[in-house]
Formats: sequence, structure tokens, C-alpha cells
Amino acid sequence: MAAATQNDDDIISVINITPLVDIFLVLLIIFMITSSVVDQKQIPVNLPKAAHAGTEAPKSSGLILDAEHRLFLDGELRDSSYVAEDLRRAVAGDPEHLVLVGADENLPYRDVVSVIDLIRGAGVRKYALKVTRVGT
Repeated sequence: MAAATQNDDDIISVINITPLVDIFLVLLIIFMITSSVVDQKQIPVNLPKAAHAGTEAPKSSGLILDAEHRLFLDGELRDSSYVAEDLRRAVAGDPEHLVLVGADENLPYRDVVSVIDLIRGAGVRKYALKVTRVGT
């Protein structure tokens, strides 16, 4: 009987991708956890209710006008000149930049219009009003 021998010069033609898949799954889990943590800071605002509001807002710049007429851009207290300049830079980098506007429901309509005028003056052409769904 002859024993089978393996030549050390043979080419390895099989690649085991299981460790690579394991690494990618771990990276995906880490990404999912950190992306949920890195969210906009919560600013207490009583949003108006709408029956046909969407369930989830797109990722965008967030501009909040609270009950004390303070402006928050992406969770940070800012004055209107800084907000306008920052939005101009964002539009220069991405002409389709979207701004999500939230305002306290007890504010006068003119205050919300002035915020919209501010963002349109900065060159933003896409914006949405943040509301909560009725019954939520």
C-alpha cells in the first residue's frame, strides 16, 4: 500500500472567510451602538401635533426655537448670525442640505416664519418642520 503524501509546493486554493465575517459583524454592532448614542441633544420643546406626520426624520441639521426664543443648532445654543453662517457653509458643501426646524407650539407664527426666513437667507432650499404625531 502506498501512503498519500502532500507536496509543500501545492497552492492553497481555499480561503476561509469566517474570521473576516466575524470582524465585520463586530464592527457593525459597534457602529450601530455608537450611532444611536451620537444623536442630537434633547432640548425640551412642546412640538405641535399633526395627524399625518412621518414616523422618522431624515438625518439633517436640526434647528430648534424653544419657548424662550433661544436658537439651538444641532443641540447647541447659538445666535442667529452663527446659525446663518454655519448653514451657508453646509450648503456650500452640499447644495441639497436639509434643515429640520422645530419650534415650541406656543410661539407666535411670526417667530417660526423668521426662523424659516433665516435658513432660506443662508441658502438652504430644503427644510422640514418637526412635529409629533397626534396621539403620541
